Amino acid sequence: MKRSLFALFVLATIIISACSKNNNPAPNPGGNTESDTLKGAISANRTLKAGKIYYINGPAVVKNGVTLTIEPGVVIKGIKSGTVKAVLIVARGGKIMAEGTASKPIVFTSNQAAGTRAAADWGGVVILGKAKVNSTFGGTPGRKQVEGFLTSEIQDLGDDIVGGGDDDNDNSGVFKYVRIEFAGMALSATPNTELNSLTMIAVGKQTKIEYVQCSFGGDDAFEWFGGTVNAKNLISFRTLDDDFDTDNGFTGRVQFGVAIRDKDVSDFALPGTSNSFESDNDAAGSDNVPFTAPVFSNMTIVGPWAINGGTGIPSNNVFGRGAHIRLNSRQSLYNSVVVGFPTGIYIDGDKSADATAAELDIRNTFVGVASKKKLDSKLTASTLNINTWFMNNRGNDTTYNNVDDFKFAKIKDLTSLAGIDVRPVAGSPLLGKAAFTAGKSTDAYFTKVTYVGALDVNDAWMNGWTNFDPKNASY
Repeated sequence: MKRSLFALFVLATIIISACSKNNNPAPNPGGNTESDTLKGAISANRTLKAGKIYYINGPAVVKNGVTLTIEPGVVIKGIKSGTVKAVLIVARGGKIMAEGTASKPIVFTSNQAAGTRAAADWGGVVILGKAKVNSTFGGTPGRKQVEGFLTSEIQDLGDDIVGGGDDDNDNSGVFKYVRIEFAGMALSATPNTELNSLTMIAVGKQTKIEYVQCSFGGDDAFEWFGGTVNAKNLISFRTLDDDFDTDNGFTGRVQFGVAIRDKDVSDFALPGTSNSFESDNDAAGSDNVPFTAPVFSNMTIVGPWAINGGTGIPSNNVFGRGAHIRLNSRQSLYNSVVVGFPTGIYIDGDKSADATAAELDIRNTFVGVASKKKLDSKLTASTLNINTWFMNNRGNDTTYNNVDDFKFAKIKDLTSLAGIDVRPVAGSPLLGKAAFTAGKSTDAYFTKVTYVGALDVNDAWMNGWTNFDPKNASY
């Protein structure tokens, strides 16, 4: 999320057969009672009840010491407005208990009518905690402010939009079986003022984040600024900028993630680049600690050149890298597959390159179907040879040039979940190739599976709670 405005882009209409929908008719937002609308300070514990549709109108803040509970099946709609930015903020010390189920997911979406919803209709969800960040705010080290609010808004929101502290075990609640749709937007016209579908600042490791799908986001799908929170079963679908963006000392673990890109959706109107992973220590590439050093395992990254043979990709696209590790980041990647980006993995800068000796680690990862290079680096003084390092006794593989060689169940188009089924079928080179025996892959958080990528042959964790046609869903 390193840019100044969100782009205008084309969204193709898609139809999905395997999706979950809420058939409750949506009330007219203009006829809402105040109890249906989240706005301003939420200063007392509150529960959003199943069977109702709720709205977010402007910034809604779960205050320090307050818990917002959301029951399974609840739908919350951000109200689109040219002047009021709808965003749900869980302040430092607040909690969100949003625990849906596979059959009754919690849905954050746009209040626009079916067929007219679009990326950046509303601001998204922001969770702030008390874990470590490597930035300074207001003269206090270890603090980070939410980007983008105007001066008047900052004065009103105060500490509610500042995260950080020394409690890496902090607990901001539960966020499970949740969809966030059409979120992420620029909050002002100045640089670095965008919100993502899900923004996390200094969120601690006692927070539970599992089974979250971010679709049609106007900026990044998931962005972590510092913090230690772990996560599993994440999906980024047709987002604009980056799928998984890590900054300011994030050190959590993430396992089982899927990113599926749309050839028509990238930052082509801006001086930005649409990557799947983007990771910085901070904007200056400083030595501030904690270093950004997250560990991802079992990720399936599907770029536009892996879908339908890469046909029809606009000439003005700015798709960049499957993984862009830069500015002194030490992000690691294990047991994953990255296909269909111009460049597969790119290590950018001497400090990140030199960190490969100790912290930055990539193993048992397949990189294929690149339109330019599978591996690349931008170095000045470092002596790293990325090709030699990547292939040196690490179980990595760059031999596959055709997406069919990976034997995914089906990767043809975005017309249905079945049409882009990224489970490996029998005979796939991804089966039996995972390992959790070296480096940070031995971490106890990881489930020790045998397959590379996010899914096994018969895995069904994406079924039921997901929706790949939210534009036309009946909410």
